[in-house]
Amino acid sequence: MERIADGAKAAYGIDAVQQATEFGAVAELLILDDRLRDERQGTGDWDLDINDVIESVEQQGGEITVFSSDFQPGEQLASLGGIAALLRYRMQ
Repeated sequence: MERIADGAKAAYGIDAVQQATEFGAVAELLILDDRLRDERQGTGDWDLDINDVIESVEQQGGEITVFSSDFQPGEQLASLGGIAALLRYRMQ
């Protein structure tokens, strides 16, 4: 949250994270457990295959961190759309 507030190398929301993934900029993918579960069950509202995003990040040497929606960090991530990324370099 500090990196996002500072305007540092971070992206949040599905569109920004997907674009950062396509450019190979994601160092760490942060995803909310509820959103991940919904997308994998096909009941989510994202227009992408989350498994493809995760696989792409892993192939590029990035890490995946799943946050529980039951705790404060997960609640903060939920307010950002349930997905964010810490980036290797600034996208803008």
